[in-house]
This record gives sequence, C-alpha cells and structure tokens, in this order.
Amino acid sequence: MLTVTAVCAALTAPSVVRATSDGVQDRSAQLTTKSPGAYLQMRDHVGRDAARALQIIARTDNHRDEKYLTARRVVSDRVATQMSIDAQALDNAWSATTRSHQIAVLAALTQLDVPYLVGAENPYVKMDCSGLLWYAWRAGGVDMPREAAAQLHPKLLIPRSKARAGDIVGEGTHVHIYLGVGRAMIHAPNTGGDVTLKMMGDTQWNRVLWADPTRIAIFRVS
Repeated sequence: MLTVTAVCAALTAPSVVRATSDGVQDRSAQLTTKSPGAYLQMRDHVGRDAARALQIIARTDNHRDEKYLTARRVVSDRVATQMSIDAQALDNAWSATTRSHQIAVLAALTQLDVPYLVGAENPYVKMDCSGLLWYAWRAGGVDMPREAAAQLHPKLLIPRSKARAGDIVGEGTHVHIYLGVGRAMIHAPNTGGDVTLKMMGDTQWNRVLWADPTRIAIFRVS
C-alpha cells in the first residue's frame, strides 16, 4: 500500500529508472523517473509547498497540528491565487474534511505540471486521470482501485451537496479531484496536456458524478 510516509520518503530519493505502461501502445516503455526533490525545486511550485505540508502531516495523526496548518495554508493561499477564488473559503473547506482527504489533495498537488499519459501512474513523470487519483488516495491510506469506472463505483457515489475537498468528481472514464470550493478541481486532462488546476464549466458541472473514496472500506465489509 502506498502511504503518505512512502510519498514523503520519495521526495528525497535519487533518480531511478522504472518501467511503466502506457496502457494502450507500448507496454514495455521505459521512462526515467525524475528525482521528486529536483522536480519540485525547478521553480516556485505549488507542489513544493504541498510536499512540505505532507512531510509534516506524515509525522502526526493530528491534522490540526499548528505547524501543519501553517504549511497547508501556504498551499491553499497559492492555489486560491492561481484560481482566483477566496483563500479563506478554500482553507476552511480543507479544514472541514478528513486527514485522508487532505493528504489526497496535497499528494495530487505535488503532481501539478506532470504530463498526461494514458495508463500511467509514474509520479513526477507521467500520470493519467485515474492514475492521479490512485496515487493521491493511496497516499491517504485508502485502497483505491486503479480504473476510473471503479473509482466512480455506484456504492461510492454521494450527492453534490455532500462533496468535500479530495472527493472524486467525474463521468465515464474521466475523473478528477475536487478542491472543495465552487467548481475548482485538480485535473489530468488528456494526451498533450499536464496535470493542472481547473474550473468546471457549466456543461461539465451539470453532468458529473461525485464519489467519496473513504466509502470503499464501508462497502467492502458490508
């Protein structure tokens, strides 16, 4: 199981070469994994601040720890500025959700600007939409399935009014991570694009489904 501790440990790991699959074309493709630390230091990056907050929350079960909240506020302020949304509302939305939800949001933010590749979940190198959710939620301690259809399983669905930061928003085989305010989300778009922050448009907003990954544990034992 990928955990937040493992994610944080990887932030200082040296560069390695690992196999990854594109899921469609070349199943033996080799990609060089960038050192996460080097990747996040390339420029003034939201992902760098998210990684710092993750490193603090990994050391405690208390997601109300003052050092963590201060580090997380740096992240939410920067995301709010980039998306032109209210910074206090965003920070409040993150505070209102669970530790697992917060870790999932932060882990996903470390992957901003990572290129999209179908079938990939190779951190800091290539990600597709469901791979991003798989990575983020496994960091949060949830046994997230890999495929988008399973991530939107009917037993995980919730009303839009119940959606919190970190929950899944999507349709069909395309999924995203909700940021908890308005229509804001973390988005791994399609081939040729990078993981990015996005506001849902009217058409998308009106047709998407909402899911809470923490319900996985509930329906698997029921």
